[in-house]
Amino acid sequence: MASGVTANYFDVFEQSPALGRPFTTEEEKPGADNRVAMVSHSYWTQRGADPGLIGRTLRINGVPFTVIAVAPRDFAGASIPGPDVWLPLGAQTAFAASAPVDSTLNSREAHTLSVVGRLRSDASLESVAAAVATVGSRLAQAFPTYNAGYTLQVAPPSRFLFMPGPGSSAFTAILSVLLMAMPAIVLLVACLNLADLLLARGHVRRQELAIRASLGGGRGRLTRQLLTEGLLLALAAGVVGLLLSRWVTGALLTSLRPVIPVALSLPELDFDWRVLVGAVGFSLLASVVFGIWPAWLLTGRAAVTDLKRQAGEEGRRLGSVRIGNALVIGQVSLSVLLLAVGGLFLASAISAAAADPGFRLDRGLVVELDSSLAGYDETRGRDANLALVDRMRAVPGVEAVTISSSLPFTSFGDSRNVAPARVADAQAKAIDAVFNIVGRDYARALGLPMLDGRDFTTAELAPGAEAVAIVDDLLARRLWPGDSALGRFIQFVDGEGPEAGRTMRVVGIVPTVRHSLSNPQPFPHVYVPLGQRYESAMTLQLRIAGNQSEPTMLTTVSRVIREFDERLPIVRLETWRDHLDTGLDSWIYRAGATVFSAFGGIALLLAVIGVYGVKSYVVSRRTREFGIRIATGAHPRALLWQVMKEGGRITAIGLGIGVLLAVAAGRLLQGFLYGVDAVAPVVLVSTPLILLASSLLASYIPALRATRVDPTVALRSE
Repeated sequence: MASGVTANYFDVFEQSPALGRPFTTEEEKPGADNRVAMVSHSYWTQRGADPGLIGRTLRINGVPFTVIAVAPRDFAGASIPGPDVWLPLGAQTAFAASAPVDSTLNSREAHTLSVVGRLRSDASLESVAAAVATVGSRLAQAFPTYNAGYTLQVAPPSRFLFMPGPGSSAFTAILSVLLMAMPAIVLLVACLNLADLLLARGHVRRQELAIRASLGGGRGRLTRQLLTEGLLLALAAGVVGLLLSRWVTGALLTSLRPVIPVALSLPELDFDWRVLVGAVGFSLLASVVFGIWPAWLLTGRAAVTDLKRQAGEEGRRLGSVRIGNALVIGQVSLSVLLLAVGGLFLASAISAAAADPGFRLDRGLVVELDSSLAGYDETRGRDANLALVDRMRAVPGVEAVTISSSLPFTSFGDSRNVAPARVADAQAKAIDAVFNIVGRDYARALGLPMLDGRDFTTAELAPGAEAVAIVDDLLARRLWPGDSALGRFIQFVDGEGPEAGRTMRVVGIVPTVRHSLSNPQPFPHVYVPLGQRYESAMTLQLRIAGNQSEPTMLTTVSRVIREFDERLPIVRLETWRDHLDTGLDSWIYRAGATVFSAFGGIALLLAVIGVYGVKSYVVSRRTREFGIRIATGAHPRALLWQVMKEGGRITAIGLGIGVLLAVAAGRLLQGFLYGVDAVAPVVLVSTPLILLASSLLASYIPALRATRVDPTVALRSE
């Protein structure tokens, strides 16, 4: 994708090219037509990072541009993903030739530019917004034909291109908090485990520490020794974590690449000194905060007391055990939280994969095309699209084929406010509906029946034909409840393009299809024929015969398009099922299930280690007690049950707290889930059961060891 910018665009972001030179003020002037381009750093590296790219020719919309610079690393501009190419605004007449309206800088009809600025230190967002709103009202008064109904708004730019506008800030903020909360929770679980294990390990070394103290080792020195050991472990873990995070982040970006439009660029993955310092800093901070407390407790006793204390007496001191149990409860509850959230996203991914789109996914192919990339203007692009559809109808194995401007389950779409024509207060009666430009056989290509009326005719696909439309049954019921919509007239309220203000006769009614997984309720649709509006980016939809193989037909379709016009680029070619599975909505659910489940699995492992560590410590401290019980006739099963019961009790407390946290998190994430209730019984039952089974297994191993204590050895132990 190419983006037109002013010469100072990179200065506003305080960036300069990695190679080459920036645009000049002469190149940004309207009509300058200096065909130069700056490519993104990822575009450059994907082509071998060849410095010789500077000066080469790059074709955009069939127009040659000379590459003069490479953008700095990781620079995407005002949104992520960013474009692959930046062009000076003066060359807009070359790369905007296929726009439906005059979008050059000399036309007031064009509303295609976004202004990005940097506030002065003495300015506030509110004061700038007020000043810009004043400018917008003055433009509306001075040029009512072009600016009436338009307002100028100021807001922090969204960093997520799929959801532009100020409204995306809340979505991005919630998503950012979730992404940061997951590793923070796992870090907290790891820190609790660290404190637990350091405390248990320190008690094993109590006599060593007591001897050191009796020989003159001060409390501060002993504490520093224990902290140093913990810091070395934390640094090693931090290095391993950095390597794993690089691999995981790379895998996440790789999974995202098939989802985004192919023309957009994702930032390159690279660690700088800030990431390294942050990782090391968090590791050291966690080690100090959660290690100093056990170290201080273990070095605070009198040396003589520890030297004289017998193991059996120590086993009856429950203070350290209670502390360890409390730490394990915290680990278990946080593990339940992460695993439950992962289960909710997993259930959402399963529901999304099984979602009924409202049309048939089997035997369907999707081909995304863009005639502007071949340099075609409106007339030639329209003729090429219609001729290609006719050519596809003649391909053996193709039952139906159509063309449309948008597809269900895509990140981008268009909508219009639709109201009955010639009614009072049309604005109040308008209904927001998905707007789609289609050719003939649209319903047939999607395997949909025509509920009433007819399809578009060939004559209605030509420019200047009668204004007609097809609506879905949902829109028909909302506009004319209890009455037929066939033959009635509709109009677009505050519409755009040549169809705005025109009345259109409804000639057909089709079933409602799902347009997005993120909306739990179906959305109304209105379809207009190809002749009423031109778009260069269009999509072919083909329905193939039942005896045809989808992979074979994908190859055949690609070959036919190449033979038809080798200049016409195939942006995307896939089956309907692949299109749904690789959509952004599906990716979010799959990625959420994978990430949360991975973090939950790590937390589960840490919690199990914590349970095992505490119970192992308890068994080792009570060796003398267990030996006496066995010597006096206690059955090994009784000892096994006692240790298991203690482990089950602390696990049950952690599970109860974790379930409450999971319910609260589920309600917070309800807007991100699909087809799953925030309090899903399956998730809230299966997650605690997994943790309970794991914790009981972790308790069983030390408990089994307690039943095998030799009384003669235990009675001689200290």
